[in-house]
Amino acid sequence: MNFPKGAGHQFQPTKFEERGTAVAFTTPALSQARVRMDSRDQLELTVSAFSGVKGNYVIRWKDVPEIFSLTMHDRALQEAIFAGNSCLPPDVRRATLETAKTGLAGPEAQRSAEETITEDENELLLTRFYLFKSALEKLSDGQMNLHVSDFTASSGRERIKSGLADIAKRLGTNANELYARLEQWGQMIAPLGMPGTQKDCRVRRLVNGIGELSDNLNQWSMTDKSEAADLARGIAKVAAFTQDFAADLAVAAVRPVEYAERVLANWEKATASLQKDIERLYWTVDGWEFILLLWKDAQDRDRDDQRAAVTEIYRVLPIIPEKEALNRPNAQAMQENTRMQVRALEGWNSGSLDIEMVRRVENVKRRRI
Repeated sequence: MNFPKGAGHQFQPTKFEERGTAVAFTTPALSQARVRMDSRDQLELTVSAFSGVKGNYVIRWKDVPEIFSLTMHDRALQEAIFAGNSCLPPDVRRATLETAKTGLAGPEAQRSAEETITEDENELLLTRFYLFKSALEKLSDGQMNLHVSDFTASSGRERIKSGLADIAKRLGTNANELYARLEQWGQMIAPLGMPGTQKDCRVRRLVNGIGELSDNLNQWSMTDKSEAADLARGIAKVAAFTQDFAADLAVAAVRPVEYAERVLANWEKATASLQKDIERLYWTVDGWEFILLLWKDAQDRDRDDQRAAVTEIYRVLPIIPEKEALNRPNAQAMQENTRMQVRALEGWNSGSLDIEMVRRVENVKRRRI
């Protein structure tokens, strides 16, 4: 077996881009493996060492099908990500959903992907509506009143553009361009959503869920007498740190709405900063959806199953890289909670491959938050 870039080196990423994005492969050996760009802007895969050594394997993306016996779904997903040539979390997620829609991972995964795509579209519509409503109320001094129907019919959109004419002139642009900027702005923050709406969008649900996981695992560890309790406490600390980090990024991402006129008038400069905050937020929560679903699945099971889930969660725990967490309180302490080494999909107390855990992991990947 040939691993082009070696195996087993210590893997301590310092930036999100170096850590990469978790990929929802169904092949057990590749569970939550991460895709990233190498120094030549070529995709590569980092895989937790499965031979007992510490560290990670780093494999050229194009070599993955040659080294691993991939399922049909995973081969299609690998090709879809390769075609997109991007390791950004939203792009990998899009490739994952489109692959799942083919049915190669089974009807449950197909149905879940279709529902997720529909939900994403609804969240985009909801976010755009509240963004337009908030921004235009400020820009028009309360003279423009919007309805959801304005975004679902061409006549409604034309009415909005007509009302934007004077505002656009004041901002040094035209109504069509101003409308396009608001649409693009809504697209950017749709996974996070606007604050104060009745329904939380996907990323905000993730941020909240990470905090709840921290509380839950702290409580669980108090009643467990095995080594898994230490792992659970470590996960809880990392989750609390991540939730706090992500919450600050979420606030920063929606704060520009308060200064809508300034943002829209200085669009290129403002969106560059906004895009950076949004991308950091996506990197921060990447990989946590799988963890939340895995623990949710384990909560109704017996104690040994819960310990196995804790071990698997600890193995794939998405640590915020060192340089991303600079100047954050407790950053060093958070890093210290990840020093223990666990192996892929092994029984927490036996060291043998946990077939039941493998099955549950694959079932979890068919679900969604």
